[in-house]
Amino acid sequence: MRVVEVTQFGGPETLQVREAPEPVAGPGQVLIGVSAVDVMSIDAQVRSGWGREWFAHEPPFVPGTGVAGRVLSVGDGVDAGWAGRRVAALVPGGGYAEQVAADTATVVAVPDGLPSWRAAALVQVGPAALSLIGAAQLKPGARVLVTGAGGALGLVLVRLAAAAGARVTAAAHGAAKRAAARDAGADEVIDYADLPDRGFDVVFDGVGGDVGAAAFRLVGPGGRFFAYGVPSGSTAAVDPAEADRRGVRLVGMEQVQLAPDTFRRLAERTMAEAAAGRIGTVVGLAVPLERAREAHAALAARELVGKAILLVTAQAVRYRAHGGPEVLALEEIPMPQPGPGQVRVAVKAAGVNALDWKIRKGLLGTPIDGPQSTGIELAGTIDALGPGVEGRRLGLPVYGQVPSGAAATHAIADADALSAKPDDLSYEEAAALPVAVETAHRTLDALGVRSGHTLLIHAVAGGVGLAAAQLARARGAKVVGTASERHHDFLRGLGVHPVVYGEGLKERLPGPIDRVLDASGRGELELSVELTGDPGKVITIADPVGAGTLGVRFSTGGTTRPAADGVRVPVAEVVPLERAADAHRRSEDGHFLGKIVLTAEAFLPH
Repeated sequence: MRVVEVTQFGGPETLQVREAPEPVAGPGQVLIGVSAVDVMSIDAQVRSGWGREWFAHEPPFVPGTGVAGRVLSVGDGVDAGWAGRRVAALVPGGGYAEQVAADTATVVAVPDGLPSWRAAALVQVGPAALSLIGAAQLKPGARVLVTGAGGALGLVLVRLAAAAGARVTAAAHGAAKRAAARDAGADEVIDYADLPDRGFDVVFDGVGGDVGAAAFRLVGPGGRFFAYGVPSGSTAAVDPAEADRRGVRLVGMEQVQLAPDTFRRLAERTMAEAAAGRIGTVVGLAVPLERAREAHAALAARELVGKAILLVTAQAVRYRAHGGPEVLALEEIPMPQPGPGQVRVAVKAAGVNALDWKIRKGLLGTPIDGPQSTGIELAGTIDALGPGVEGRRLGLPVYGQVPSGAAATHAIADADALSAKPDDLSYEEAAALPVAVETAHRTLDALGVRSGHTLLIHAVAGGVGLAAAQLARARGAKVVGTASERHHDFLRGLGVHPVVYGEGLKERLPGPIDRVLDASGRGELELSVELTGDPGKVITIADPVGAGTLGVRFSTGGTTRPAADGVRVPVAEVVPLERAADAHRRSEDGHFLGKIVLTAEAFLPH
């Protein structure tokens, strides 16, 4: 199995991917197939050589103390019912790995509906926050200051303190962190340079050092000061005598160093509250296990909002039987690895096409042989390079087609099938283009559309229809298109002459038709042949049966590298990845303008 080791004390570059023997669950343990790993600032500090008087680690060692995943096997004395369950766990180390053995004393079940990556993000900060809030005994109206409020633990504290009725001042460095604290419920957000000159009933200091010392001076008589943060290198320097004089109760690291039974109780509560939406933190960075260096570098830069996690698995929309949209499910899969000439894309958006649901329904005769993925176009960033790939870099925004599997958090693509995403396109807009533009180019070329022609497009308001209309107009052709009346104003803005589809269409056309592109598949081919007088001047992408009967060309499938060519396809609706069934249902219903797009970014940030 793969692990990430600290090979020597130093910077993030000392983290190296290594192969290691698979662990075995000992007595009282479970073996966890890891899905996601919690990255703590303390991991980076220990990697640098800090705290050697407290931590016994000597290189090489595998860092990581919080994981989430699925139980693969159980050791002696452990209930066999744990096998197969999704869990989160606190471990003494070794978490940056594909598998880890954990004592059941610090393992808790993850509720259905709570993604493993969210569980990993909360497995350590959630119990710590509950412990701190419980010890603070907050009352409604209490004045609370949280330093490090834009970090993972700070954001949970802000949220819980606000829920308790406290008036929360959140101190954080950087506008993004302060905005996150505001979203978590803070009444006031400030920079450390702007700490107010007034007393607080409770201070949660997640920074330490000079910031912590300044925050201590703001605790009012009889208040409570919690010093648990060390990202600055030390906890706040506090004079106990001064605390006694002011009646301030000092609480240190012991409040977040939890005994196993306390951890388990608070972790179970964390998972339940997270599943109910009452506890959460921001995941500001999620990268694959092998890119742990980037997570550590982000922590060192002190710009990261919330939590960084490492991903060992991916999420993909799959189905196991032909049927309606209800057969689709978001499932956890092994993180895909690119082969020669391939790249892995961290998917931000994926287009939904008619081909997707036609295959899913079994309309194209595709047999089911194990779990099937869906989605053939995407936009995202490259996050892994296969052997022999040149001219590409990690983090490059790209868009294009894949054979299947675009509806996922990560997907494999041929490097040559992707283009750099134009800066003026959002990821959702880019994901709507590859299939539409490629199909439009292919069909217009096959029809020989040129200046002076009048092209009729059935279903011109769909993705392919809109792309073909724009490209045909660029060639100098006149475009007539069938569409719902509510879309006509938009189409006129593109220079298209719109007409309502249905009975009497021939009489509504403005004049002779030279070529026809059928993108609807709703029985339009016989009329189309009549209009052009030649089945060779008609092409369909949606009616293979009618094409065979009438001698019309049926055009399908290409994977050329996309070129936007100035084409824009409106995004009719953006649907979260976990609601892929709704997106398919909407696509099947039709009568929308442009393309339905799935967003994976809302599900998991990269």
